[in-house]
Amino acid sequence: MNPGNLSLDLPPSELLSRIQDLFREMDLFDQPLTLFHQGQTYLVSCDGRSFIIYRLSPDCHLPPGKPGWPVCLVTADMVVDESSLPGLEEDEFAAGLTLLDWLTLIKQTFGK
Repeated sequence: MNPGNLSLDLPPSELLSRIQDLFREMDLFDQPLTLFHQGQTYLVSCDGRSFIIYRLSPDCHLPPGKPGWPVCLVTADMVVDESSLPGLEEDEFAAGLTLLDWLTLIKQTFGK
């Protein structure tokens, strides 16, 4: 499956199912991944419950439980990414990628 063929108009449950299929095709399903983009580190996970991309904070002095923040989340009930939140395009901490951009980057980085 090509990430570019996914439609964000799908219901969240169908979109999650297709993302899960993509990760299964790449043998990455239910495996934690580390992704680097524009000098930042992200954790990526796709399992039976969700697809999530979590940006890690470069500040190693933060207490446990506050290592970063989610930038993209797909569950059977919702789809949220930074690009869908108003005002974040100017945020210096925003990655500036849509869900489809993330999936393309993951496919390019980890795909076979």
